[in-house]
Amino acid sequence: AGSDVVLANTFGANVCKFHDDRYTVEEVIRAGIANAKRAGEQIGKETYVALDMGPTGKLLKPMGDLAFEDCCAIYREVVEIGADAGADFVLIETMSDSYETKAAVLAAKEGCNLPVFVTVTFDERGKLLTGGSPASIVAMLEGLGVDVLGMNCGLGPVQMKEILKDILEVSSIPVMINPNAGLPRSENGKTVYDIDAAHFAKTEEEIVDMGARIVGGCCGTTPEHIR
Repeated sequence: AGSDVVLANTFGANVCKFHDDRYTVEEVIRAGIANAKRAGEQIGKETYVALDMGPTGKLLKPMGDLAFEDCCAIYREVVEIGADAGADFVLIETMSDSYETKAAVLAAKEGCNLPVFVTVTFDERGKLLTGGSPASIVAMLEGLGVDVLGMNCGLGPVQMKEILKDILEVSSIPVMINPNAGLPRSENGKTVYDIDAAHFAKTEEEIVDMGARIVGGCCGTTPEHIR
């Protein structure tokens, strides 16, 4: 579809989420990186492959039972394997807890020398699940030394435009936006999204004009949306 960056299929490849007796986490991560690289080679286009890391699915102490140090160790294992497998950079995405986000960033920084991109998920009020605001997230991520920050999932491009204004006001590093194809609804038992490819592309163009440096798509987006 023309993407410059392809995310490896490693979003849930960590010991908290992945339980399959047939494969180890390491095998899944290495296969994900290899498949993404092979896709670029097959179409003859130079693409960058991101090691994609999502949430562990657990809450950190004191709200949950996962210790901060253990969370760092879980992410560091993924980072070290992904970097060794040939990822071009680390993308930590769909994060809704600033504390877990911090653990993932520290693990990435300690586990490899690759660039680190981070996108969090805001609700329509511009808040994380655990209450963080755009300004507080930018301050934390810039303080941790990430290379790119932004948001993904949760909202469509129209809703993200409003939050993007707040991010751009305070961010001094490149901003990345990966919206859903609008907002989901259920039709005949299936989840569908309300923004077609043309509307998606037009709104993404507006997002770039506002100052976003990297754009893509998340839930509900198709090859046509990306194209």
